[in-house]
Order: sequence, then C-alpha cells, then structure tokens
Amino acid sequence: MPPRPKKRRDPLSETHIFQLRIDVADARPPIWRRLEIRSDVNLWTLHRVIQGAFGWEDAHLYRFSLGDPFGWDSELFLCEFDVADGGDGTPVDNVRLDETLQEIDDQLEYLYDYGDSWHLKIRLEKVRRALPDDPTVVCTNGRRAAPPEDSGGISDAEYLAEFFKDPAFFDLEATNELIGSWLETPPGFAPAGSNPALAESAEAEHAQLLRFPQFRAILDHCYDPQARHQITSRLQKLEAADDQDIRPDEAARLESLSAVQLFLDQVGTGVKLTSAGYLPPKIAYRIGQELGLWGFQLSTGGESKMLQVMDFRAALQHVGLVRKYKGDLVLTKAGKDGLEVPPLLWNHIARRLLPRETASRNFAHDAALLALLFAATSDGALDLDMVANVMTASGWRVNDESVEKHDVVFQGSWQTVLLWYIAPKDERLWFKSTVSPAAAEIARAALLGMKPASRVQ
Repeated sequence: MPPRPKKRRDPLSETHIFQLRIDVADARPPIWRRLEIRSDVNLWTLHRVIQGAFGWEDAHLYRFSLGDPFGWDSELFLCEFDVADGGDGTPVDNVRLDETLQEIDDQLEYLYDYGDSWHLKIRLEKVRRALPDDPTVVCTNGRRAAPPEDSGGISDAEYLAEFFKDPAFFDLEATNELIGSWLETPPGFAPAGSNPALAESAEAEHAQLLRFPQFRAILDHCYDPQARHQITSRLQKLEAADDQDIRPDEAARLESLSAVQLFLDQVGTGVKLTSAGYLPPKIAYRIGQELGLWGFQLSTGGESKMLQVMDFRAALQHVGLVRKYKGDLVLTKAGKDGLEVPPLLWNHIARRLLPRETASRNFAHDAALLALLFAATSDGALDLDMVANVMTASGWRVNDESVEKHDVVFQGSWQTVLLWYIAPKDERLWFKSTVSPAAAEIARAALLGMKPASRVQ
C-alpha cells in the first residue's frame, strides 16, 4: 500500500477555545454534543471528554482520523493498544487538538468500539482566544440520550426506546459533571493542556521562558505547585550561577572525558561488529573496565552481557561521535576531530546534549531536558526520583503508571547515561544518583546554549 498522507498541521502559536459539535454519524434523529475546549489539549484528553459527554465507559478500542477511520488515504491517531499492536498511526497522547482542527468547518473523525462502531464526526464551529479563567472544557448544549455501551451499533429512536424511557432526554448539568469526573481520573491520564490558572506566569517565570523556551510545554502542563517550583527555582539557579571557582579546569574536563576518548581510540579507523551487531568481546571488556565496571558487572561474553557498555555506546551514537556503516562502527567527523584535539570533544558534546525541539510534546524530550536541568543544578546529587515526579506532575504516564526514575533514563534520556560516565574513573557508576562537577558543567553549558525566544507565545 502507498504511505498514508500527512494531514496533521503545526500547532497554533497561541491557545484558543474551540467550539466543537460532535455528532453520532447516521443517527436519526441526530444525537450530538457541543463543547467549548482548549485548543492545546491532546487527543487522549479529547477521548476522555467524549467518553464523559456520551456517557460511555472507555471499555473498547478507539481511534481518531483525518479522513475515514479505516481509509488508506487518512492519517490515523491511535490508542495505546493499537500502537502496541503495530498500528500505522501516531499515538493520541502525542497529538494536540489544534494539530488536527484549525479553521471553521474542519472535521476530525472518532471511532469507538470497533464492534459496535460508534462513529462520531467532530466539526470545528467557532474559534476564539482563550482567557485566563476559561475552563479546560465545558459542554454547552446537546440533544438526545447517547446510545449505551455494547448496544449493538447505530440506532433510531425506536431502538433507543428499548434502553431509555425518554430517548430525547439530555441533561446538560449531569453531562458536565460526568465530563469533569473523567478529567479528574488520576491513574493513567495525562492532564488536559495548560492549566489556565498557571498560564498567567509571574514576571520572573515569563523571563525564564524567554530564556529557556523549551521548558514552556512542561510548565504549561504542570499542575503541581511544588513540581513547578522545582523547575523555576532551578532555572533561576542555572542562569544566576557564575562562580568560576567551582567549575572544573581544562585538565579536569579532559580527565572526565577519558572514557569517551578511550572508546573513540578503540574504534579508531573502524571496528567490525559481530554478526549480531555487537562490539568485539575484547573491546567491550576494555570499555567496561574504563567505565569502572568490576566483579560480576564485567564479562568476557561481550557487549550483550554488559548493558552498561551497550548503553554507553548508544549514547555516543546519539551524541554524534560514532556511527554504524556497513557492519562496522566508525568515527564521525566530530569523533575524529575530538580524538585529535580533545578540547573539541567537550564543545561538541555540550552542543549535542540539548534535545532538539519537537513539534508536539515528546516524553524523551521532556525527560532529557529535566535530567540536564537537575544535573546542572545538582551540587553533586542527581535526584532522578524527583525528575520522575516532575514528569508525572506534568502529565506523563508509562503503561498507565506514574513515571519512575528508570523510565526517565531508559525510555528517554540517553543524556543521563553519558553524564554518569563524564567523570574521573573512580567516580563512574552505572545508574548512580550523583554527577561529577564536569558532568554538571557540561549539562549547564548545554542548557545555556538553548536559543532564547524573541517572546513567549
């Protein structure tokens, strides 16, 4: 089949209130709800809102689509189960509403329960600028009772009479209460968009977002005042810190990069990987020694037996110092230059540690950004538990559970792996809760290299 078209658009630069009319397709008489909802919520949030608005129980699979929900010329936005099953589409929690709807009469499709096939058509009726006191979502109108779960498919008034004494009945107050209960569900649910009460940042926070704009999405989605304080106070400390006496000198920097330099030296003009794609056992063992592994952590069985070496190698590939080429591991130009002129190595890593900006919220981006911030302002301690708590407070979940510190590292932040090993040899530990002065300094340099915004949108 040809590749699916890309119909998703860039998000709007400012938050709006969208008036949506949501109709059950082919229902006669019509069954519909009208919502006013923030434009920056994700589609997972919209799914939960729809469940409340139509009185359903989130007991079945669902998808959104630009175009027919099963058409090959449509772009699909899939629930987590479809994604895990290899579905051809983008996860709903990675897509904002305003990436699918922007102009009056734009339409988004929603399909719930692939057996009963409740097909809803979501049309954008009106757009206005969001105000500070606007709620995330409110139902303003609707008609007729919604068909209940597992009732067999689209139905007419006579069929609905089998389930309701009055199929024409619609209770606006009860509908909003039900929507609110979905938005307040704690487990496995990412908060919807920005909290209006938090969007009006203090002047100091406004200045911080001008200087460090990539933190905006995290703060906009963070409801917890303590978690927000962790971010804003550390950003203030990051920008204010200017004590040259506590920073490592060039000799200390180079010593802290000795593991990186050894790896590059071992690769040299190229290393033939095993048939399974691993480093040769002798080289893997040598790298393991340099990383500070000992006892049972070291293995002559090769890289596959030493996850620390594998993670370190992956981090060096991410940072652009080595790459795979026709079954070999070779140095990039930056790797070659850094091996010949060590100070260039420090500068390259500092530039490449900062995650790239993403068009929509991304777990790996947020995890890396927070890990760098905590490392740069750590005073030697890297509190990954707190990083995980801030991730959770800003709406992220992993398998419907709160984010844990191992999720921060292994589902997102290769930067953390690299920071562990930017240290003198006797301070290199795998999955540690400390960072060396050199690692803190290079994390700080990476964040200060962030391009400021001309204004906060």
